[in-house]
Amino acid sequence: MKFLKKIDHIGIVVEDLQGAMADFSDRLGLECDEQVALEDTGIRMAFYSLGEGQMELVEFQKPIDGMDPIVTRPGKGVHHLAFQVDDIHEAITEMTKKGMKLVKGFPRKGGHGLVAFFYPIEGWDLLIEVCQPAKPKD
Repeated sequence: MKFLKKIDHIGIVVEDLQGAMADFSDRLGLECDEQVALEDTGIRMAFYSLGEGQMELVEFQKPIDGMDPIVTRPGKGVHHLAFQVDDIHEAITEMTKKGMKLVKGFPRKGGHGLVAFFYPIEGWDLLIEVCQPAKPKD
């Protein structure tokens, strides 16, 4: 069964979200579609639509209680590749059957629905995320 629907977004960690947004606007001509702040976790995000997927700039302002620090580790650059799924729990089950290890503290609420991170595959320095979009409110 194919449980990964499409690439949802590529996550890029930045130290200064507003500065990175200015760079992406001034130098690349990209306009931010949406900014999201998860106040309880100290995460700020900016989303840019690119074709079928998105690019997400992420600024981690502090470590998150109950979550492995691998997710909020210091650094800059490409952080994760996110795949959209219909059922996050099914995706977690399938991926763990295939040897992927779920990061402590997931699944949890993300910028646009439920998210779950998996530790990098050996030899990769890239987290894998699955995300289940929130259901639209009627």
